Parts: sequence; structure tokens; C-alpha cells
Amino acid sequence: MSSEEAAIPQPDFKPSKLGTKDYWDNVYNREVINFKDHGDIGEIWFGEDSAVKMVDWVEEHYEDEKETCAILDLGCGNGHLLLDLAELGFEDLTGIDYSPAAIELAKAVAEDKEVDHIIKYEAVDFLAEKETLEWCTQQAAGGHDGNGRGEPKKFKVMLDKGTYDAISLHQKNKVAAAAAAAASASAGDEADVEVEEELKAKDNIVLAENDDSMEELADRYPKRVASMMQDDGRMLITSCNWTQAELIQRFSQYFEYDSHLKYPTFTFGGVKGQTISSVVFRKKASSG
Repeated sequence: MSSEEAAIPQPDFKPSKLGTKDYWDNVYNREVINFKDHGDIGEIWFGEDSAVKMVDWVEEHYEDEKETCAILDLGCGNGHLLLDLAELGFEDLTGIDYSPAAIELAKAVAEDKEVDHIIKYEAVDFLAEKETLEWCTQQAAGGHDGNGRGEPKKFKVMLDKGTYDAISLHQKNKVAAAAAAAASASAGDEADVEVEEELKAKDNIVLAENDDSMEELADRYPKRVASMMQDDGRMLITSCNWTQAELIQRFSQYFEYDSHLKYPTFTFGGVKGQTISSVVFRKKASSG
């Protein structure tokens, strides 16, 4: 491992069910029923204040581009961020989530709010390179920037509120997985299949492309997001698991720090901090 790789901070929290697709499918299946019965769109993660700050930032910086600014909400959940942006007049709005139940809820809420003609929601696992490329190409064919040449759509603004946190909680045990793969290889092809299926069931997640490389899903995130962005694009990510400094370091290969949103701070042991970090990144010119 190089000194640069060793410098990248690794999670000091343990894997959690919040990092599994099955957990979020169950959550949003319940919230779909709750919305149909009571009209409640569900929980707003990190509270309303963080959502307002993110929406305000987009309006402040892209007020003059409401018709053309392509905005993508990564892990949109119930879609509340895009609902607020639609009410402000933004027109090129897309939300993706790997949970079909979340997309079902987001579409139902958008229809109820009568903005379903403005916002597009689709189930996409954006950590999968091939799936993401195909999906972005489909968006270009029928979207605002259709070019007729089969080139993928690129987004100018990317929003993430809690999605990277959830992805970070799906931490694969690289050593154990590598050992299992080696053991299955010595036992024959039939054992390979059995071990692979067992690992998939244990992970309880739709595995993104190339997971056999033992790459952590959180490590894959910056490259995949950068690949979907315009050259002048910016990403606003809100996290409660990572500090501002940690996010900057983890994303440094593909992004440059632009700015951050301010929240009330606290002081503990002489160190000042805040419970939520919202960081704005610019895509590096060399990141594809």
C-alpha cells in the first residue's frame, strides 16, 4: 500500500443494516403504505434544516439556470429535495435510488404534489459502471441535452444527503472474502457458486459491478459520481458520519474542495465541531 493510500481515512464504525438494500426496501415499503394511508411522505434525514440549507445553496448558485441546470439527487429516498427545487422553478430534475420502493414512494409524492411532470425518478445502482453508463446514455437520448450521438448525459449539480453515509456502512470484510474465494477455488467450481451465493445472501445487497475485486463500495463512490458530472459540475454532499476534512481527503482524487455550508457548532475538550458536514466539491478536470 502506498503512503497516499494509507493516508485515506477508513471508517471507524462497524457495518450496519443501514448499509443494506434489504433494510431500505423494508423502510420504504412501509412508508409507501403510510403515505397512501395518511399522506405522510416519511422521514427527512438529518432534519429539515439540512434540507433547507441544501436547497437554498442550489437556488443561490443556479438561480439563472433553472430551466437548463441538470440536477441529480443520489439516493433520493422520498424525493423531498427535488420537490422543493421544483417549487422554486427548476425544471431538469432527476432522482435515483437503488431501492425500487423508494422510487415508488417518490413518484407517488411527486404525483400528489402535481410536479411529476417535472421530476424524473428511476431505480438505478449508480455504483455499477455499466448500468450507470447505459442509464446516462438513455437520459441523453430523451432529455434536455439529447445529442443524437449516443453520448451519456452529464449532470451539473449532484446532491447527496445521507447516501454516502449509508454506502459507507456496507463495509465488506476484504480479508475474509479473499480467503473464502481462495478456499472455494481449491474446492472446485461447484463450491465457487455456493460460496458466491452465500456471500451475496449475507451481504443482502444488490452487488455493484466488479465486486469480486473486493473494492469497498464507499471507495468506488467518488469515481462513479465524477463520471456522471459535467466538467464544470459541482456536488453538494451532506454527512453525519464523516467530517469535512475526512470527506475532502476521501474525494481528493476526483474532486476539489469548493466550499461548505455552516451549521451550529459545539466545543468538546477544547475542539470545535459540528454534528453535520455539508461540503461542496468541484469535479477535477482530469477525472473523466
